[in-house]
Amino acid sequence: MKLRNVLAGTVLAGAVMAGVAAAPAQAATTQAATTQAATAGTSTASFTKHWFDGYSGYSRGESRGHRSYYKGYYYFANGRYYFDVDVWDRDRDRENTYVDFVYHDDRGWHQGRRFVTGGHAKYRFSYSARGGFDGFKFRIGEGRQGHFDWSSYSNRSW
Repeated sequence: MKLRNVLAGTVLAGAVMAGVAAAPAQAATTQAATTQAATAGTSTASFTKHWFDGYSGYSRGESRGHRSYYKGYYYFANGRYYFDVDVWDRDRDRENTYVDFVYHDDRGWHQGRRFVTGGHAKYRFSYSARGGFDGFKFRIGEGRQGHFDWSSYSNRSW
């Protein structure tokens, strides 16, 4: 019986010593993995939002508080420019709000998108920087075909 207790104690002591020896190495591995995960999370979210906004023009009989409005931001990540834009049609006159997005690249200016809403809408889109994408402008208007109260273009170049 004593031999069994001695062997069990030796095995237990060896396991404890192996655990103590492995603990610093395991802690270092865990710390390195945590640091890498934090760095990876930071690099994917390490962009700066650039905000822009604008109001439509307004016609006679309409107050400034009823003008259509857009607000958004863009950021650059992974070789693309990402846009996130909210648009509000605030006058409830059964006319739509139109937002024109025009962009510039190596070949000149291009009509990118036209958004239409009768209330509130959110638009998300992106453009690759490979074609020389280097600027954009927005304008917002409200009305009906042939009769718009357009704002002036908001220019953004970098």
